[in-house]
Amino acid sequence: MIAPTITNRDRYEAWLNVLDEICLDEMGVSYRDFPDQCFMDWHEDGLTPEDAYYMLIEDSYPGLDVADVYTQEFDTFTDADPGL
Repeated sequence: MIAPTITNRDRYEAWLNVLDEICLDEMGVSYRDFPDQCFMDWHEDGLTPEDAYYMLIEDSYPGLDVADVYTQEFDTFTDADPGL
């Protein structure tokens, strides 16, 4: 039995899938919802999907600190003590 060959295209598609998961988890949107970028170049240059995510945010929103990005998760404080 011949083992299937993993091509660079397969690696690139897997890389994009991880990038998409990161974007969905962090921003709630796909990487496809951001302005076009040279994703293949980033992949070939050895950037990780995490690095690509930060590059995508920096290119799309110059000056934005990713740590300050608003998330719905921390929006509700109904159980908090009113004195907090």
